[in-house]
Amino acid sequence: MSVRAVTFDCAQTLLAVDWKPAALAIECAKRLGLPVDDWTHGNAYDQLLRKAWPAFVEMNLTRDEDASDLFWRELTQAWCRECGFEPATASDLYDTAERLIYGRPSSVFALYDDVIPCLTALRERGIKMAIVSNWDISLHKAVRSYGLAPFFDKVVASMEEGIEKPDPRIFKIALDALGIDPLECVHVGDNPLDDLAGARRAGMKAFVIDRRGESTSNVYISSLLELPERIGL
Repeated sequence: MSVRAVTFDCAQTLLAVDWKPAALAIECAKRLGLPVDDWTHGNAYDQLLRKAWPAFVEMNLTRDEDASDLFWRELTQAWCRECGFEPATASDLYDTAERLIYGRPSSVFALYDDVIPCLTALRERGIKMAIVSNWDISLHKAVRSYGLAPFFDKVVASMEEGIEKPDPRIFKIALDALGIDPLECVHVGDNPLDDLAGARRAGMKAFVIDRRGESTSNVYISSLLELPERIGL
């Protein structure tokens, strides 16, 4: 069968991601001129997030982005109380974090140079596309922020589904949404287990992106610009 669709991982495939929540909180506090100690206040943030994580996992299943925003606002408020900051500071911290995460330049994300040219070439050839990523509900905001949403017919975040790669069921969610047989779809990601093995278990072909170009295996590509030719377009 010829290829009619491509699914992509997001982190380290479409977007370079360096997300360290406590370090980000510290950076926000420093930008606001707040007196913070990296270890003491960073450790306090980590502990609060660990305690709240089960609630965050449950919240993702609701697919409610407003609930996600509320979660992080409330966590920021709790951190302010723990650190002895003025309560009103929480709103400024949250807004600063939003700018650092989703603004330009971002402290968390960077769009790889080969992404837009690849997606544009695939779209021009009539290829359907989806994202399948081990990520929380904020995947949708990240995709929108970098202008990627118009390229994709479906965006699948593992924490919204309650299953994650390499479980083949998460790939099936994307395949069903695209109306594509697994043999007609290729997956691209950066992880040999989650992306390569997971996609193959779902009956798909797959490539692993390695932009360092260190592997000579034919399942690896060093740039997304190689993809159209590698799938026979």
